[in-house]
Amino acid sequence: MQRRREENSSVKFFNKFARGFALLMTLLYVALGLFILLADEQRLNLTIPETVKTILGGILILYGVLRFVRVYQGSKQKKRYED
Repeated sequence: MQRRREENSSVKFFNKFARGFALLMTLLYVALGLFILLADEQRLNLTIPETVKTILGGILILYGVLRFVRVYQGSKQKKRYED
C-alpha cells in the first residue's frame, strides 16, 4: 500500500511538471512569434522578406495558442476524471 502511494505521488509530480513545461513552451512559441513579427532587421540580424516574417511569426503564435488550448483541455479533462 505504501509503495502505491509513493508511485501515485511521483506520477502526480511528473504530470504537474509536464503541464508546467507545456505551458512554458506555449509562452515561448508566442513570444518568439511576436519577436519575429515586431523586430526590425537590425535586431534579427537576418535579411528576411517582410511576408516571410509575417507568415513565420503568425504560424508560431498560432501554434502556441493551439498548444495552450490542448494543454488546458487536457488538464480540464484530467481534473474531471480525478473527481
